[in-house]
Amino acid sequence: MIIETRGDVVHLSGSLNKNLWLTIRAAAGMLLNQYPGGIIVDCSELISISEDGAKTFLTAIEDIEANHTRIIVVNLPPNVLKVVKSIPGVRSQLPIAATIDEARASLRRGHSTSIKVAPSSNSSPCSQVIVPLFADVDLAYGADIACRVSKARHSNISLVFFMEVTRTLPLNAPLPHQEEIAEKTLKNAREYLQISDCAAIERVERVRDAVDGLLNLIKQDNFDLVVVGASSHSLQTAGHDRFDQLVDSLLHRAACEVLISRLKVQDTV
Repeated sequence: MIIETRGDVVHLSGSLNKNLWLTIRAAAGMLLNQYPGGIIVDCSELISISEDGAKTFLTAIEDIEANHTRIIVVNLPPNVLKVVKSIPGVRSQLPIAATIDEARASLRRGHSTSIKVAPSSNSSPCSQVIVPLFADVDLAYGADIACRVSKARHSNISLVFFMEVTRTLPLNAPLPHQEEIAEKTLKNAREYLQISDCAAIERVERVRDAVDGLLNLIKQDNFDLVVVGASSHSLQTAGHDRFDQLVDSLLHRAACEVLISRLKVQDTV
């Protein structure tokens, strides 16, 4: 087995006949220092793999995801993929992409980033504000409300897109269409903040259910306030039921303050 790193990719070649994650981990660790969004493992030159060898990927998933980052495997030869799919734990959890470019795009879109920072304040942040974003309802207006609150409270803002992943796929599987939606949704919300020169962190959270994922994240990261904002136009055209479900769940179950706002959009003739 030969292990090489080139750029942001770990390349495996030869035969993988036993669990070699501890060996591969050293190379992976160096890459994660440079590419914290996750690593890519290219298997195009793997000749063969055993069941024990396939467990390398299972150990890798557990190790990498425990550090809140991602691993994506690409270019699995048919004979290798057949063995990988025969191992239950590996089959259900291994994120696989068709190409290195597809994997890179997925890692880039799923990585937390900061956006333009507001002017510094002598007061340290005293609260954490989360603005949830979903694919099926336009909640970007919440960023505007969060910015106003942030300036009054000297708060940190997190724009978090909740990407729902079907249970038939690994949670970290590349999902190009959904990732593109996440990118566009975050961009829409970001524009509200940039107008007012507010600070924010952008995140994509992969969850099985968006509302449950939001409630869990609020508790896990000790958010003090969740801000939900939508326009009357967006609720008329799409997402009304989803918005009602979100509001009801937050008001009854959220472990923090809840601020709901609706922007009235004037009718046009």
